[in-house]
Amino acid sequence: MKTLEKVNYKGFIWPLIIGIVLWCATPWRPAGLTPQAWEMFAVFVATIVGCITKPLPIGGTTLVGLIVTVLVGLAPIKDIPDPKTGVVNKGILSAFSNSAAWLIAMAFIMAYGISKTGLGNRIAYWMIRRFGKKSIGIGYAITGLELILGALIPSNSARTGGVVWPVTKSISESYGSRPNDPSRKKIGAYLDFMAFHANTISTALFITGAAPNLVASQMAAEKGYNMSWISWFIAALVPVIVATIIIPIVIYKIFPPEIKETPNAKKWADDRLTEMGPVTTPEKIMAGVFLIAIILWVLSGIIKIPQLDSTFVAFLAVGLLLLTGVLTMNDALKQTGAWNILIWLSILVFMAGKLISYGFIDWFSKTIQLSLHGVSWQVVLIVLVILMFYTHYFFASGTAHMTALYLPFLSVAVATGAPLKLAAMLLAFTGAINASTTHYANGPASILATTGYVKQGEWWKMNFLLGIIYLLIFGIIGTLWMKVIGMW
Repeated sequence: MKTLEKVNYKGFIWPLIIGIVLWCATPWRPAGLTPQAWEMFAVFVATIVGCITKPLPIGGTTLVGLIVTVLVGLAPIKDIPDPKTGVVNKGILSAFSNSAAWLIAMAFIMAYGISKTGLGNRIAYWMIRRFGKKSIGIGYAITGLELILGALIPSNSARTGGVVWPVTKSISESYGSRPNDPSRKKIGAYLDFMAFHANTISTALFITGAAPNLVASQMAAEKGYNMSWISWFIAALVPVIVATIIIPIVIYKIFPPEIKETPNAKKWADDRLTEMGPVTTPEKIMAGVFLIAIILWVLSGIIKIPQLDSTFVAFLAVGLLLLTGVLTMNDALKQTGAWNILIWLSILVFMAGKLISYGFIDWFSKTIQLSLHGVSWQVVLIVLVILMFYTHYFFASGTAHMTALYLPFLSVAVATGAPLKLAAMLLAFTGAINASTTHYANGPASILATTGYVKQGEWWKMNFLLGIIYLLIFGIIGTLWMKVIGMW
């Protein structure tokens, strides 16, 4: 007998309460805001809360928010130009022309080729074979693997869950280190925690490293700064190099494995590579297509022609994988993560755009600017970065957090005199490194904090320390580096 699908109706309680209370407060809205601006704010906040309480998966939650936006008259279905001013009232269908959402959706499909061909596992085994003589060497190998995969797989959860964690688990168990057991500290706990921070570092290096990065890029564009793949990469390069060197050492010192030497790691990796056999034709094509995509993404930041648009490059790569038979159309259609992110990212960016068009963001930034009158932009930017980092304790979604706070914070920073590019990049980087907070901070945290290798208390305590280190690296070294390369 067919049954109804499970819906977390309790998850609607807080979004409804908060949304209704804010909506009913419209007559008492702050001076300077139109009714539409406040009502859009109410719908937006309710949607973000829904992304946290998760009555439906994030795609379904944001779709409900979009439906409410239309039902209450805050957005039409199609674009409607004002006959007097010529200003276009954007309809909800325009949301799905969002280039960032299509870019990451295509990148998800590309990433499936990594798993299907086995290229990701082969790269992992090569790294372990080369650097696996000591425990800390394996830690660096995992970090290197994540940095490589960060350019290839746009989902930080997919990198961790699909490639890095299975390899980490296999290595740990090969040394008799098992979860929920005293043996966890032999090497498994160290590698588990190291894998998480390797993911955090790789997320910060690439604009396609995780969905919140794409949200930041779209929000920054609303303020007039267009982040490209290459501009993000160059801005992140030096702080990421420093973090790549320092973080594994810090973790090795504060959470040391009992096993220091791992002479069997090379044999373990060799055995796995022998099982895989020689590099296959699909792997070669997969590697070639990704190499082409990365080269074109780099060139897109240098040569301004339509054919080198970052989103088009992703479409081109998927097309090549289909034409060569590495992927089939069924493979593409089965990538539910790709189509899910296309929906929710498009909707959230659209709703944020409505906050701008109704004047809410402009009002917010001016209000904060007035309250901070006389305070230097340097102090304001430091405060905003710290707030962006530590408010993540209240969020279980990096995307929801970035969507809720990035644009208002960026607007305040710029309004108080902070250089646009510097503020945009520092806040965007903070959205990547603030995963170093809780065991529910993002997808990789949810995966690796629940394996049984690291206790929750250990997770929070060590992440608090590492979070401070990240803030210092990106806040000081990152800022100085962006000065050197002329971003401010």
